[in-house]
Amino acid sequence: MTDVTAEATVGGLTEGPIEETADLVELPLLVAVRAGRNKDFDRVVFDFEGSVPGYLVQYVHELSQDGTGNPIPLRGRAVVQIVIRPAAAHRDDGTPTRTGPLPALRGFAAFRQIADAGDFEAQLTWGIGVAARTGLRAFTLTGPSRVVVDVGHAEPGTGGQLLRRGDKGAAVATWQWRLVQALGRDLAVDEQFGAQTEQATRDFQQSRHLAADGIVGRNTRAAMVQALGL
Repeated sequence: MTDVTAEATVGGLTEGPIEETADLVELPLLVAVRAGRNKDFDRVVFDFEGSVPGYLVQYVHELSQDGTGNPIPLRGRAVVQIVIRPAAAHRDDGTPTRTGPLPALRGFAAFRQIADAGDFEAQLTWGIGVAARTGLRAFTLTGPSRVVVDVGHAEPGTGGQLLRRGDKGAAVATWQWRLVQALGRDLAVDEQFGAQTEQATRDFQQSRHLAADGIVGRNTRAAMVQALGL
């Protein structure tokens, strides 16, 4: 199976909604759901047996269970809904076509929780709780058939804004993930700018010949963009 981080990337990010339709005779069957961390976005991939289905990807107020309409709570500050159609996750005898646990999302900068919201009337509904409402991208690939959804990372501040010890939130998570990549260090991506994040920031600043104050400002962010080739 192709690694999530090695999939192709198509187009830029948008606030959505993003839609692509497919007129198919036979239903594609969902066989796997994968997730991966990339430089500046998180990705979820839906693998299918058969043709490539259509999709609708958008932000929603809350995720609802297909058929009942019951809300499905998700961790995070925003919810991305992914509707894939026509498609199914079961065979004619009711046997599920996807097995195994959902992707583990530990250490992701954007993703917080993924949930299956329904396999109903040739439509699959999924939701992702995310750290912040950021840009989206969706597209399909073949060989095997895939629906790919990307969610951009929140910017770790812009202009003269600062991130420092004691700060919390999506911007901190993005900065932590960038430190992981730049330093090759097992740093928690937990939205908490604590002592370890501060020390990692100092180490990164020293490596780029900046004042090692442990505070993320304009120059430190610019150095990180250069270091990661963003």
